Amino acid sequence: MTGRAMRAVLTWGLVLAVWPLAARAQVDADNGDAVVVDMPEPDRGCPAKPEFLPMTPMALVGIERLGWLVHQAIIPPGKDKFFQAGARSRSGVKPVPAEMARKLGAPDTKVPLWVFGKADSKACKATPTAWWAVRMGTDEDRQTYLMAEVAVECELLPPGRLSGTPVALRQKDEPTGCRLRRPNRSQTGKDSDGLPPDYAEHVPPQDCAAPECARLWEYFGVTGGEDSAGAFDLTVSYLHRNGSNPCNWATDDLSKLFVRHAESTALQELKPGGVLFGGLWDFNGLRYILSRQMGVFYAYDYQQLKAPRPKMTPKSVRYGSPTEEDLIHAKRSLSPCKK
Repeated sequence: MTGRAMRAVLTWGLVLAVWPLAARAQVDADNGDAVVVDMPEPDRGCPAKPEFLPMTPMALVGIERLGWLVHQAIIPPGKDKFFQAGARSRSGVKPVPAEMARKLGAPDTKVPLWVFGKADSKACKATPTAWWAVRMGTDEDRQTYLMAEVAVECELLPPGRLSGTPVALRQKDEPTGCRLRRPNRSQTGKDSDGLPPDYAEHVPPQDCAAPECARLWEYFGVTGGEDSAGAFDLTVSYLHRNGSNPCNWATDDLSKLFVRHAESTALQELKPGGVLFGGLWDFNGLRYILSRQMGVFYAYDYQQLKAPRPKMTPKSVRYGSPTEEDLIHAKRSLSPCKK
């Protein structure tokens, strides 16, 4: 080996040892010198231990503007100086000085927030700009929540539909290659339509004979990629007809959340369930199934669900207390009176 070739080999090895992973060295074909060329950094994918922060519409808490608030913390009663005496028995919202937010439990802003918004779009960076103390709930369960108004570097869907609800991740590095997928398939069945067999086996039998009773069902789900793994949300309603006004009919309703594993036709029920609003996918396929219900956010880890000894308990975050209206409409129904 010539002296020049030896120097090229040594230089190349040194460059590979000290240069960032996003770059690689190649040998110049003309003179044998090592040349550094930029290489694309591999995707990080979805995090193994995510820190999810649910988001709430501003209008829902009493701020008369379009936009979203990111959950920060539950303010302990001993630190709640915003709602005192009689104010604690009512809902409300008050601004929180930035210098107080950290003491009330807000996460360190040195660790960025990454927001998943529109379907199949990558996460974009979000920066807290203002904090709010939000008092919500009923007499039986009323708490004060610390929420942050954020500036985001992408467009989010306006509040109004569950399928457009964004969710934030808190981590140092951008979760490249991790994408939020929204429900992309649905089917409904009327009185004479039978439930698909894979769903029917999870629905308890019930007497429902026409014309006194009608059974309606609906499911929607999210899948992605080449495998068939996905999550599905089912609602079944039995309408007991009594007169011509559907609002006078008694109903029996049930809702269930399922996961279907790749290359499987069977459905596995997920508890405590919740209303499906999406899933996170990366180069490994489905990673997390996302749902929410009555002020609680759930994230089911698909890798744990399909393990030989599956862990079925989801990661949960309490981000709000249900109001009286929420409790009234808590049960999902396909009754035409509740449309």
